[in-house]
Amino acid sequence: NTHLLRDYSSQQLANAVGVSQSSVVKFSQKMGYRGYPDLKLAVNESLARGLGLQNQMGQAVSADEQESITDIIRQEALKTIDYLAEVEASDSFVQAVTVLAHAACVQVQGSGEGCYPATRLAQGLCEVQKQVQHVNDQRLALLLADQAVDNKVLVVISIDDSDNHLQELIRLNRAHRSKIIGICKYGDTRLPSLCDITLQMLVDCQHPDVMLPPQAINLSYLVDLLVLALQKAAKKG
Repeated sequence: NTHLLRDYSSQQLANAVGVSQSSVVKFSQKMGYRGYPDLKLAVNESLARGLGLQNQMGQAVSADEQESITDIIRQEALKTIDYLAEVEASDSFVQAVTVLAHAACVQVQGSGEGCYPATRLAQGLCEVQKQVQHVNDQRLALLLADQAVDNKVLVVISIDDSDNHLQELIRLNRAHRSKIIGICKYGDTRLPSLCDITLQMLVDCQHPDVMLPPQAINLSYLVDLLVLALQKAAKKG
C-alpha cells in the first residue's frame, strides 16, 4: 500500500498499521533513511519514475535529464513541510511550546546560520508579549545569562557544533536553573546533550551541486511554527 507512505504522516501510518510512531521512524532509519520524511520522499520519487515518462522520440528520459530546478525546489520544500509535520506532532515540540508559553523571560541566542532564525524567534516572542533578551554582543549575552531571573528559558539555535560561547551561555543559565531549549540540525548529538528540550530540523540538501535550501530558511520555518503555536496557545488563554 504505497499510498499510505505517500499520503500519511508517521503518526497516521502508525495508527493504520497498529504500531507506535517511534517504530515507523526506526523502521525508516533501518531502511537507510534519516527519517520518515526521507523514506516518504523516496517512495514518491519511485512512483513518479514508474510512470514511464518519455521524450518526444518515445525514449525514456533519465531522472537527471527530466529534473528541473523547479523539481529540486519542490522536492526540498515538500521534504521540509513533511518534516515540520513530524516535528509538530512530537512530544518535544509540545514541551517546548508549553515551556515558552509559561516563561517569564526568554533569552534567545543564535550561532552562524542560526542568527537569522534567532532574530525571527525573538520578534515573534515579543509579539506574544514575552520579555525577551536578544543581543549580538557575546559578552553582553553572557552578562544577561548570569542574571538570576525566575522562570527564565534560554533558546539556542545552531546547525554547527556548539561553540565555547554557546556552552558557556548554557552553563550560566543552568546555574540559575533556567530551562534550556536547543534548535539544531537533524542528527546533531552535541547540542541535545546540553539541553532540556531539543527540536531538530532537516537543513541539508540531497543535491550537492545546488546550494538549496538555505539552511537559515529551514530553521526559520521551524521558528515560525513555534511562534504560531504560541500565538494559538495565547488565544486559548
